[in-house]
Amino acid sequence: MTLSGIPSYPDQHTGMPRRPGRTPRWVVVLIVVMVSLVVLTPVALVVGFFYAWQENHKDMRFPSWDVSVASCRRDAVTGGPVAEVRVTSEAKRRGSYTVYLTFRDPWGKDGGEGRSEAAGRRTVVFKDLAVGATATREVAGPVPVRGRPHCVVADATFLSTELAEASKSAMP
Repeated sequence: MTLSGIPSYPDQHTGMPRRPGRTPRWVVVLIVVMVSLVVLTPVALVVGFFYAWQENHKDMRFPSWDVSVASCRRDAVTGGPVAEVRVTSEAKRRGSYTVYLTFRDPWGKDGGEGRSEAAGRRTVVFKDLAVGATATREVAGPVPVRGRPHCVVADATFLSTELAEASKSAMP
């Protein structure tokens, strides 16, 4: 082959013609960078979200963690369920707990054949507990049960009373 057969678009480095179909290196690098950004950006956003969530909620406590049912029994006189509810305040300030109890009769109308039936609900309030204080109350259910009842804490809420006292003392 002689040089007279070389087309007019020679490769600048070798003097040889450029092969058609060969992708330039900068295009390959650009494609790799763009694909990496498209894949890694959502991953970075998810990781950042969970990190921020953890930092914002690291000292968070749920009131239900401070509440427990110490005992659950059937009252011999009324036949209704009686729960002994205990609250140990682990909150960072004084406050009131509102505890919602659900009573269940495992024997129910079917005599133990089916699922347990509802035996009523009650609410008990523990007012103005100090930090670290423990309080206990007995709560009687409204409906008599046939067997040994189940007493369950359905929900618990906490309302700080320390902030309300501070605002009252600031008023003239």
